Amino acid sequence: MTDVQQKNIYAVEEDSEQSSFNFQKLYTIFILNWKWFVLSIIICLGCSYLYLRYKSPVYATSAKLLIKDDSNNKSASAKDAISGMVDFGIISSNYGVDNEIEILNTRTLAAEAVRDLKLYTSYWKKGRVKSVILYKNQPINVDVDAAHLEKLNAPISMSIERDENKYIVKGKYYVSVDENTVEGPFKFEKTLAGFPATIGTKAGTLYFTNGKTRMKDGDVMKVVIVSPMMMAAQYSSALSLEQTSKTSTTLNMQLNDRNIQRGIDYLRQLVICYNRQANEDKNEIAIRTEAFVNDRLEKINSELNSTEGQLENYKKRNRLVELKVDAKESVTNLSSYEQKLNEAATQISLINSLIQFAERPGNKYQVLPSNIGLRDEASISLINDYNKVALERNRLLRTASESSPVVEELTSQLKDMNSSIRMALSQAKRNLEIQRNAVASQYGQYNQEVSRTPEQERILTQIGRQQEVKSGLYLMLLQKREENSISLAATADKGKLVELPQYVGKVSPKTNIILLLGLILGIAIPSLVLYLLQFFRYRIEGHDDVEALTDIPIIADVAVANEAAKTRADIVVHENENNQMEEIFRSMRTNLQFMMKPEDKVIMFTSSTSGEGKTFNAANLAISFALLGKKVVLVGLDIRKPRLAELFEIDNHHTGITKLLVKDDPTWNDVQKEILPSEINKNLDLLMAGPIPPNPGEIVTRPSLEKVLNLLKENYDYILVDTAPVGLVTDTLQIGKLVDATVFMCRADYTPKAAFNAINMFKAEKKLKNMSIVINGIDMSKKKYGYYYGVGKYGRYRNYGSYSKYGNYTSYGTYGNKYGNANDNSLKLK
Repeated sequence: MTDVQQKNIYAVEEDSEQSSFNFQKLYTIFILNWKWFVLSIIICLGCSYLYLRYKSPVYATSAKLLIKDDSNNKSASAKDAISGMVDFGIISSNYGVDNEIEILNTRTLAAEAVRDLKLYTSYWKKGRVKSVILYKNQPINVDVDAAHLEKLNAPISMSIERDENKYIVKGKYYVSVDENTVEGPFKFEKTLAGFPATIGTKAGTLYFTNGKTRMKDGDVMKVVIVSPMMMAAQYSSALSLEQTSKTSTTLNMQLNDRNIQRGIDYLRQLVICYNRQANEDKNEIAIRTEAFVNDRLEKINSELNSTEGQLENYKKRNRLVELKVDAKESVTNLSSYEQKLNEAATQISLINSLIQFAERPGNKYQVLPSNIGLRDEASISLINDYNKVALERNRLLRTASESSPVVEELTSQLKDMNSSIRMALSQAKRNLEIQRNAVASQYGQYNQEVSRTPEQERILTQIGRQQEVKSGLYLMLLQKREENSISLAATADKGKLVELPQYVGKVSPKTNIILLLGLILGIAIPSLVLYLLQFFRYRIEGHDDVEALTDIPIIADVAVANEAAKTRADIVVHENENNQMEEIFRSMRTNLQFMMKPEDKVIMFTSSTSGEGKTFNAANLAISFALLGKKVVLVGLDIRKPRLAELFEIDNHHTGITKLLVKDDPTWNDVQKEILPSEINKNLDLLMAGPIPPNPGEIVTRPSLEKVLNLLKENYDYILVDTAPVGLVTDTLQIGKLVDATVFMCRADYTPKAAFNAINMFKAEKKLKNMSIVINGIDMSKKKYGYYYGVGKYGRYRNYGSYSKYGNYTSYGTYGNKYGNANDNSLKLK
């Protein structure tokens, strides 16, 4: 068969095997190690179940909050201005909603809800393995006095155990020295006969009251108290807020908590606290307006009382009962202008009071009184705008500092608007003063006319008119105070729950995901272990390893031979028998015949190191050829460490090929003298190594070796040559030039994978002819890393032993041997 034909045959076989390699290997690994996979899956799924059993679940609750838009209260000009800024991209349309989200997510607001619900105290019922959260069903309520509650820098933890009719309280706490330093821990233990009860500690007074349920004997309840701000931080981080859409002011609120009802209550209370805070901001203007009106009412009431007293005293002094008016028309006109003059004076007085109120240091950047009877529309509009900005600034200061960019921007606006208000009030005051002067001038003219009336009538009229003006102003302020009280009582909530808090689902742990993860880990862990074992193996272990390391044809996988099946010379191939070992060597023989040409006869056995089974396989293959009726000779050319004589139990170490190699022209008669019968098969002869020469590396390079092999070819059908390991000495490379086929031996669990670098190099550089590989020492009953050959009907070969126990080739060269003398003069070159 030609080389091209050989390559085509093996290429087809290789492609066929490679196409199913991955699936077959995976299938084999899973099948052979199914017990480990099942055990790993059971353990991992069990761990997943235990995790799900004892892990406290976290639930999600959600609600929808509508933030009411205050734009309906804005003036048309303000709406147009804001709309234009939105169109030009100066202000975002979601600016207000984003601010409300920040307010809802602040710790300050969360702490207020925590205080209202007393969530700063957590309760658990202690179980054998897992503690159960108690909420609204705890048998005992525990609280701390408000003064010390806010100062807690570390939790107060305690356990309450019922023992018959008494309660044993054991706890531990820390004492705050300053914001960053605590002392402790301090422990306390006290027995309580019943509730209510108190326990004094350095961290505050603990109050115990009865809950809705009762504890049984032996029950243990755990209690942990933290500051509202610490608990608020947890709830603030567990709360998520987002707009349902960009054009909507509706927020989707979701809270993750380990207790469903607690999460629902917190969302509801958070909205209540948010509206309460927003209403306080809205009512601030009304409260300040009420204070201003009450102050003015006190002053006007005092002035009105004074005027009425003057009138009463004047009438008493002059004993007057009725007055007659002589100049009715003049008096009427005088009265009209006097009223206008008083109105102007009243407006000026209001402006002066408002200016004094705005200039007080304590009222800086605070809202200004509005709706107090001022008639200047420009000033009223500026005051209303100023109050809206001041309210927004005060609300932001609850969650931000004065150095915040947003607060600084509002502060700058307030400064500018304050200047504008002062200018407007000053301008209004000047206008009123001009108006008052004009009215006063006209009033003077009519007053001169009235002066001609009796003095008493004039004085009484003046006092009466002052009384009338004061009374009108007093009634007006009373009306404004009532209107302001109505607006204060009718304040609407800023936020409305359009969807009440409700349970959404369990957030963690995800049962399906945890179980799936357990299943994946159950498969992945043994797979990873098997992969690492495969990865860190440095020796070959089976056919697949060799196939992956080289493309040299593998002609046989030789099983570990049973010692009971071996006969003399470790021969396991016998005539007229049909078992596993016979079939293996028949397959090896047939594959070699396919690889060799009809005229080829010389087959060389070598390996990378000693102990890989060269002599064993060469001897059994020789018997296999002999059973075909072929004349076979087994040549021992491992002259450094010969083993044929020992293997065939021949006590003759002076006959062999080394005596022929020292001759210049050996003849067939010389060769015949050195050949011995194998005594196993009549068709098999042995040409052993003979005495060990002092120069084995040089003796195999002599032309006499080729002459001896040619003489053997003429008289034998097959010549099998047992050589030294090619990885250790160079003798084999010299012999390889004279052979027709090379069988490279490797051994399972023995030959290192690195040796195949040299094997592939020999083929690439064509240093050895017609190379093939035999894998030796495979335990076909052993399941290992996916290799499982099975034994089938050859089950009797289960207890395989080792074989081919070679010594180490550690000292190749000139050395003595009990079978020969390294200095034998008969081996000297002639």
